[in-house]
Amino acid sequence: VTFLIFNGFMLASAFTLYVIVYYVYGGDWGKGGALLGFFGMFSSICTLLAISITTWISTKVGKRKAFLITMCLAIIGYGLKWVGYNPDQPYLLLIAAPFLAFHLGALFTMVPSMVADVCDLDELQTGTRREGMFSGIYWWIQKLGMAGASVLSGVLLVWTGFNVALGANQTPHALLYMRLFDIGIPIVTTLIAIYIIATFDISEEKAYDIRKQLESKRGKA
Repeated sequence: VTFLIFNGFMLASAFTLYVIVYYVYGGDWGKGGALLGFFGMFSSICTLLAISITTWISTKVGKRKAFLITMCLAIIGYGLKWVGYNPDQPYLLLIAAPFLAFHLGALFTMVPSMVADVCDLDELQTGTRREGMFSGIYWWIQKLGMAGASVLSGVLLVWTGFNVALGANQTPHALLYMRLFDIGIPIVTTLIAIYIIATFDISEEKAYDIRKQLESKRGKA
């Protein structure tokens, strides 16, 4: 799930600057950089709020349902990016930030906590505490995906027909496909992740039951 969501985000975000500069501002790097800066700053503030909201939701409905709710909000945010990429009203893009904040904010709030539940179940079944192994694999997969996303984003950018030599005169085909990749890739990867989490069978009640059995088992030992 982390591989899909985080690296879908990384793969798509490579297109964001190009869309802002060449589609929204017609090749003006100064204005494009300013908008990207404001968007990044506002997104960071929204992410702090999103983490708090995600935590609150999880205490009410459980981790799995909280994850599903927040990822749906993130998908809405990506849909709003399509509307926000508006050459006539560039800063309309900021409306997507509060929703997009849940994408990584909720991911890194909920998934590591869910991994901890998996560690508890693994200990109950095997008698061995192996959170170090789970953590090592978790971050290795993420870094592997980041490396792959860095390479693939360049390949996809070329595939869209983008040509730096054209400057502000990029083809409509290239501009369309850059927007489609920027918005479509994270939506697809998030939908797959939602399906995976929907099949995750450690509910809130089961997690507490596993913890209770573990504590009882350790007490007897």
